[in-house]
This record gives sequence, C-alpha cells and structure tokens, in this order.
Amino acid sequence: MNTLNRYITNQHAYIAEKKKQPLLGFTAPSGKQAAWEDIAVTFTSNKGISINLLFHNDNQPRANINSTFSDKDRLDEHTHYLLFAFALDVLKENISNNNKRNKITNAKKFLIALSENVASSSLDEIQNTIDEMKNIHSLSAFFEWLKAHKMLPVSQFPNLTREYKATRDKSGDDAIEAENSKLPDEKALLALGAIFYDAIPPYHDIKNKENTNSWAALIHPTTSQLDSYVCTMSALAMSSPNRAAAEQVLLTKQRVKAHNEVVNNNINTVYYLNWRGSKGYKDYQNHINAEMAESLDRALHYTALVTEPARVLARFYQNPNLSLKKVLGEFKPSAKNLDALKPNDSKPTNLIQLVFLLGFYDDSDGYARVTCDTKGAIDTTKNKGFPVFIKHITKLLPFDKLEIKSQCPYASLLVGASVSGKSQLSKYFNGQTEMTVAEFQNHYITINQQAMSGYNKAKTKRVDYEQALFTYTEKQVSTQQASHFLLVPIESLGAFFDRNIKKCKNNCATIFERHSFSTGFEITPHQFRHWQNNYLAKKGLPHLLITMLSGRKKPEQTLTYIHTADAQNASVISDILYEKETEEEVQDKVGKRLQSKAQYDDATDNLSPTFVSEVGFCTQDLTLTPCTYMTEFETQCTLCSSSCHIAHDKDAIELLNKDLTIQKHNLKQVQEAINFATSEGMQQWYETHYQNTCMLKSLIEVLSDDSIKEGTIVRFLTRSNVMRITDLETKTVTEHKLSLPDAKEALQAALAATTQTNNDSAKDNFLGFLGSV
Repeated sequence: MNTLNRYITNQHAYIAEKKKQPLLGFTAPSGKQAAWEDIAVTFTSNKGISINLLFHNDNQPRANINSTFSDKDRLDEHTHYLLFAFALDVLKENISNNNKRNKITNAKKFLIALSENVASSSLDEIQNTIDEMKNIHSLSAFFEWLKAHKMLPVSQFPNLTREYKATRDKSGDDAIEAENSKLPDEKALLALGAIFYDAIPPYHDIKNKENTNSWAALIHPTTSQLDSYVCTMSALAMSSPNRAAAEQVLLTKQRVKAHNEVVNNNINTVYYLNWRGSKGYKDYQNHINAEMAESLDRALHYTALVTEPARVLARFYQNPNLSLKKVLGEFKPSAKNLDALKPNDSKPTNLIQLVFLLGFYDDSDGYARVTCDTKGAIDTTKNKGFPVFIKHITKLLPFDKLEIKSQCPYASLLVGASVSGKSQLSKYFNGQTEMTVAEFQNHYITINQQAMSGYNKAKTKRVDYEQALFTYTEKQVSTQQASHFLLVPIESLGAFFDRNIKKCKNNCATIFERHSFSTGFEITPHQFRHWQNNYLAKKGLPHLLITMLSGRKKPEQTLTYIHTADAQNASVISDILYEKETEEEVQDKVGKRLQSKAQYDDATDNLSPTFVSEVGFCTQDLTLTPCTYMTEFETQCTLCSSSCHIAHDKDAIELLNKDLTIQKHNLKQVQEAINFATSEGMQQWYETHYQNTCMLKSLIEVLSDDSIKEGTIVRFLTRSNVMRITDLETKTVTEHKLSLPDAKEALQAALAATTQTNNDSAKDNFLGFLGSV
C-alpha cells in the first residue's frame, strides 16, 4: 500500500507543524545548533540536564553520540522526522531521562524492524514485529502518541501486553527456589565481611577514633579505593533497606548520628543518617540497624578521608581563583610537600601545584617536561636528537609551557595515566603537543564541569558535589588506566558498585575474585534490599515499620521482599489468632459463622465455595483465585470487599475492638516518632492508616447497632465508603453511606501536635473520632 492514506497525511501535517518550532536546547556533536536532518543530537534542559538522541538505523548497533555517521546510517527521511517529532513531545514530559530515552529508543527499534510506515502496515505485520522484539517496555507510549494525533487507525492498535512468569505463578519447590534466589548467598555475605575487615580495618586505638595513623598507607591519595567504596556501599545497604544506586550515591559527607530515648527507665539509642529521598520522598532521617552502626560509622569515616582530595579538586574547578586555604578546606597536606612548595595559603594556586600538595606526585621525582625556552628549565638531554628539558612542579608558573610527547614518561607522570597515542593526547592534553600551565588547567576545568553536576543516573536528584560523600578521582576507583585530574560523576557510581559485586559481560574481576574468593560468589545490589527486609521480618518487626523504613507507600509492596512460603505465613497467622483458644472454642465460633455463611449462600444463590475467617467469612472462591489482600490490621480480612461480617457476632466484635486499640496505638507511635514531621513516607502512611482505622471503627459500630437484626450480613465497600447490609430472612440489601473524618485534616492536626510542648489537646483533635488511645 504505497498511496498516502489520511493517517499518513496527518503524520506529514504534524511533522510540518513541529518543524515550524525552533529547536531550542538542541546541539549537534560539534556544539553547533542542531537541525532536523542531524542523526545525532544532544538536548539540554533549562536545568542543565543533557540527553543524547540518535536517529540512525541498525548499521551501527553500538553507536554513540561521538560516532561518525554517513548516509548509509540514516533512517529514511519520513521515519527520521516522525521519530524526531515523537522525541520533541517525550522530552516535554516530567519523567526521568532514562524513561525518555527508553520511549524514544524502543519506538526507533520498532520502526526499524517494521521497515515501512506504521499507518500503511496491517495489524498482523505490526503485531508480528512487536512479538519478535525482546523488549517492548515503554513502546505503548509511541502507539498512544500516534493514536492521540490520529496518525494510526484504532483498528491497527496492537496488543502490547506480554506475560512474564512471576514467582506468584509458581508453586511448591519452584516457588521457594525462586524466592530464595532473590536473597544473597550467605557465603558471599561472609566473604564480603572478611573483605570489609581488610579494606577498612578497625581502629588501632578504639578509644580515640580520630587517630587514623594506622590507616596512613590505605588512605593515601594514590591508593586504589575501589574495594573500600564497594564495602561502604555494601555496609549502607546492609544497615537499612535502601535503593543503593538511587539513594546511597547521593549521600552527603557525614557520620552515623545517635539519638537517645528513655523507655521504661532504660536508655535506648537510635542510630540514623541524613538521607536523600527517592521516588518522590523528601530528605529525611533514615534509621540504621544498631548491629551495623559501628562498622558503618568506621566506613563513613574512612570514606570521608579518602574522598577529600576529590572535594578539593571540585572546589578548585568551580572557582580556581579561591585562596589555597579555602580550596584545601579540611585536607591537610603533608609537611614534606608544604615545605617543598612553601605556598601562600591566602592566594590562589595553579592546578598542578595543588595536585602536588594533595600528594599525587609523592612517589615520583616531581618534575614536568617543559619547552627549552621555559624560564628555569633544566636540560637533561642524553641524545642530541631528542632534547629533554624539565622543571620541578613546585617551580611551575602559569605561563610556563609544558611539552607533551606520546609515550613520554613525564607526560604519563603528570596526568597519572599512560599517554601512548592520539586518543590519550586528545583526552588528557586537548590534542596539543605544547600548552601553558594555564591552558592545561583550563582544559581540566572544562572537562570536569559535567562530572560535578551531582545528578544521579536517572537525572532526578542531585547533591552538591563538594559536599557529597562519594567523590573520587578516576584514578582511585578505575581498574584500568585513569587520571587523578578527572572526577568520577555521581551518576557513574551505581555502575561501579554493580559490576564489582556481580559478574558482568565485560569479565572484569569482582571484589570477591580480587580477594581470591570463589568465582561463583556474586551479589546484585537489589538483593541487599531483599535481605534487609527479610532480616527485619525475621527479627519480628511489624510490616508497617518495615514499610516505613524501606520508603514504600503501601505495606503490600513489602511482601515481595519478605521471603517466606505461604505455608509459613499461614502458620504464623493461625498462631496469632488461636494460640490462647481451645479447639472447642474455635469450633464453636466457626460453627456460628458457618451457619450464617450457609444462609448467605442460599440467600444470594451463591454457588462458589466460601470460607470462614476470624471475623466472619469470605465469599471469594479461594480454590480458583488465591487471596492477595493484605492489610496492616491484626485481623487480616477486615475491610476486604470479599469479607462478610455478622451483626452482633460478639467474638468477632471483641477481636475487632482489640484490633482497633492496637491500630490507635500504632498511629500514636508514628505521630510521636522523631522524624514524623520530616518524613513524607511516614506522613503518607499515617494519612492512609488513619482513614482505614476510622473505617474499622465504623464497622464495629454497625455490627453493634441495636437497630440492625442479629445475624444480618455486613459487607464493607471501602472504595465508596459504603456498608452493604443483607437481611438473610427477607433477602433484601440496604446500603449505609459513611461519613468519615478528613484524613488530610487529621494528618495536619497530628503534625501540629508535634510542634506543641503540651499536645494533649491537639491529640484530642486528630484522635477524637477514634476515641482516646
């Protein structure tokens, strides 16, 4: 079908409208203003965040923004323009750069695979193309865009759902094996502990932790810190259920903090760190497990010392005119280096001499190669055909000329990396064979600007680089050659952690292999989070507390991180419910509910099997549809839309009243937490749980209402705040609409109470509906 249809006409019209708009913020790799015809472009937002976009075909599958493209690498003109128009709309969305890139990239892959206009393709052709793609994540955004602008008929809209075999679809040993695979191998954790001891050894003088003389060789600026970085990240991940790559890399330089509280005349200590929030959460104080406090504090202390040189460089790159004293900050140069340079700390210095003070040339003679006409140059020529002039770094002046030769030991010494070809000359010396000290300095200021942006990989949050905890030079964490003048971007830190604790395709040695442990040892960053949640659950922490510690909005999300089989969960639930009841008492309660259940089934002509619960009975056919309802209430089935309750069931009402007391106590505890006023996660939990607790109270009132006939069935529809009341004798159903307090107002009252010294009246305001705690 080669003729234009109206949908293709709409595509052309939409592209024409887009092309009328200037490409603000778009540049070509050359740095010039980008054009619609460019295969590679960079878009920079108003916040300075950049994203690279490639509109090439599949001739160069590993192409990047700096690749050389020819006409054979082009998409056909219309596909190129259609994809560019889609990209312009995606870039306006308030989502992360990763999501934007995925939407555009997957649309491009689809169009390349389809190899013709999507509007002229049949549904079978479109569907077959999608089915053959490995990853269709975010592809729905492209089709929704086509549909919204009438560039694709609705009849050609494909099926974009793809089934994945999840753990919940498994059973028996397969399910247990799948769940356990999410937890790290205990042997790998033990190995990591042994490596931690070697990489960040205990203090020599435990009474004076500021005495770090025993660490002198380990924290020297020329020593590799890759292992200590991985160990510190691991310690953080094992101290609290964090998102390692998203949150930990954004921490500021700090030590573990302690808060003491008197509970039952005993002093209890709570440990925490000031934390950067993720997934919409604001910054807050993150609780640290007491068992990890000492080790983590030592790791943070060690890391703060070894990362100080990079913070010094960051201050210099941001403002080279600062006095030496301000640039150095907390860093103390060695007496030997200070004596050799004799700097005036109230005046600025040049980059090379600053690095000398940082100690990066401690293992060398400290000379740089200069041109023969440089004042004070020393002639060290051994072969008249190859003249060599050098000058000590402490004597270099801004306009002295450095001479750079490929494979020259002085060039390699200067930048701390091998300079053996054009690519190294370009990277480290801007491709020049001669440059002044000032030009050399400006080159590194320019290329480090992007590294100091402080953004995480998703470009959603940032930290001031000179205040960040994890600031490293490339020399410190790279397993290959790297320069001490280059700073590691915050966004790269997650990848460094990831590829050093698990096996990757690049075959780089993991931290386990570097320390002679089994090549089979590996841990994925997310396994730490599963391990931490599972560990807390086994210690007996309530799910609501684990939910808050993990920074989640819903308790149900926590269950995917707690690795126990359904049989174990059922055993725990039954122990909680019936541990103090005799078998006869249980059978008596169940018998009453079975009678009401049978009447209900008869009244509603219900043919599906129903099951008795601790507070009523369930109408969901559990033989066909497993229960997935989760709640923070002690009475598990309460507020489930499939749960039926029996009016004036004294035992159930008594149990629900006990549950109400517990939930009011939980609300009170959270409201009195030290970080309630600053934790958005706690506040969101509080608002939701307050509303649910109000519903529980209303359910108890209805079940106890004398105007409602005994044995009547009560069912709660939480989404609409409606009680559905079924009279089994008359087989009639009435609805009772509830009027509940405003949960948002209750939250504000609770927050106000935290700022008052005598907050009894405030507590009455927000707990008034629920009654006294």
